[in-house]
Amino acid sequence: MVSRKPVLTRRRFIQGIAAIGGAGAAYSAMHVMGLFGTGQALAAGHTTAPLPNGSLSGKRVFVIGAGVAGLCSALRAARAGAEVIILEATGRAGGRSLTLRDGNSYQEVDWDTPTTMRFEQVGDVLPNDPDNYLNAGPGRIPQHHTRVLDYCRELGVELQPYIFYDAANLAQNDAWNGGNPVQLRRLKNDLRGALAEMLAKVQNQGALDQLIDPSEVDAFLGMLQQFGQLSAEGAELVYKGAGLKDDYIRAGYAIDGRTHRQLNPGDVIEPGQPWPTLSLDEVLNSDFWNSEMFNNLEYFWQATLMEPVDGMDRIVDGFMDADVPVSETAPNGKVSDMVRYGQPVSRLEVDNGMVFAINANGENGDPADYVVTTCAPGILARIGGNFISDSTRRILSSVYVTPACKVGLQGRYRFWEEEDKIFGGISWTKDITTQIWYPSYSFNSPTGVMTAAYNRKEQAQIFQDYTRDQRLEAALAAGEKLHPGFRDKVFAENGVTIAWAKMPYQEGGWANDTAYTQPDVFEGVVASDASNGKVFFAGDWFSYWPGWQVGSLDSAHYATDRIARLALGRG
Repeated sequence: MVSRKPVLTRRRFIQGIAAIGGAGAAYSAMHVMGLFGTGQALAAGHTTAPLPNGSLSGKRVFVIGAGVAGLCSALRAARAGAEVIILEATGRAGGRSLTLRDGNSYQEVDWDTPTTMRFEQVGDVLPNDPDNYLNAGPGRIPQHHTRVLDYCRELGVELQPYIFYDAANLAQNDAWNGGNPVQLRRLKNDLRGALAEMLAKVQNQGALDQLIDPSEVDAFLGMLQQFGQLSAEGAELVYKGAGLKDDYIRAGYAIDGRTHRQLNPGDVIEPGQPWPTLSLDEVLNSDFWNSEMFNNLEYFWQATLMEPVDGMDRIVDGFMDADVPVSETAPNGKVSDMVRYGQPVSRLEVDNGMVFAINANGENGDPADYVVTTCAPGILARIGGNFISDSTRRILSSVYVTPACKVGLQGRYRFWEEEDKIFGGISWTKDITTQIWYPSYSFNSPTGVMTAAYNRKEQAQIFQDYTRDQRLEAALAAGEKLHPGFRDKVFAENGVTIAWAKMPYQEGGWANDTAYTQPDVFEGVVASDASNGKVFFAGDWFSYWPGWQVGSLDSAHYATDRIARLALGRG
């Protein structure tokens, strides 16, 4: 017989370590072997990895806030065996992931009455049609936000493309071009042509040989000719733009003002009419080179991103419907079963190794072993109790949270498609409203819902202090500059607006890249997190991805991973 060496499987290896060093040693070995997640980004397909099975058995965990970070924290803790209670201050789950459909209401803190979302029937599209919605909070998912995409797959959330950039999107500035909007393709292509011509003319001064190898000059000039669509004029390469005769016009052809039909280079027997060429001075004077023209070059602004079908809150629904053992007596529950609404926490007291959550009435129930708090930093700083120091409160209070506002309007028809040939993407204005988002779905439908204004920072700081009517009027006026007749093309009387700094238990849209813009503050926040080993921070603000759902999920994994390590004796 051929003797065989005993096979040492990973399972037997982990079991052996556990027998010698206990559960904590096994947990550490599993980390080294990469058998479950850490707080850092993981390889694709493993970003939703659970905590070790049973690692939180016998523990109670409070999660403060039923936003994306809170729901993810609760899901992981419950599946690891913890008894989880989610304390939500408001009457709904989702936090800033708010999708408004027909009949949905919300109210800012200084409003006397709520706003209700109303849609109208247009053609065969009923008010409650699944495509009638406004993402009042997050609205898109970049391709590299792997943890969000992986959770969508795990939770059964269907995705569709979100178009960030359509070359037909418009740019409008009152101080430029007589206030008339211009297609982004014109700005980009005419700028590229002007810059390519400037570089090509360097050869006449003999300077090009100093920049690149002389043997590559011809290839370089050929590249510039293609890059900038340059034409040979004698010994020079020049950009003729709309005057090109031997190539297609990249900046496009004008839209017939009478028929609202975009002309082709040759419309059977009638020639197309190219847009006039924008000079370099005109492009620079537009001021759109300062940001809007090149946004799609940013890492997180691909030309096409992703979004859930029928609204961003489908991710919230996915978490709420996820199966978890709620308690020993309810082993087959849902995350939604763990949420207690209308439970704002006023104090967190750590006493004898346990945490007491005290509500606004001074009441507290049974204590928890651990707490994950997803409150915005300023709100967290105002929660009383001994769970953080006064210096930590000062640090949290100094985190700058960016104001952000939106306006939503339903179109009486999809005029942006029919008249301007815009299919998705964003048009830009130097007006206070800043942006208009067009829907990336249901093309050629009888109607559609636009984000008719989206602003942040200084513009939002001013905008949020407008009344509801003033905000809607500003959006209608800005829309008129991009789409003449705008007011009559939308259901203006049904418009809605939201300012996140004015929403209950919110401070604004997101922390303004604290790790980069306030590095000392971020360092202080990180050092203060879980200083007592009982209360842990989570939320997009506590990450390198503030303002994105991936930051919420990353922070939730980071907090619950640390809780599991403590529970297993590996603090």
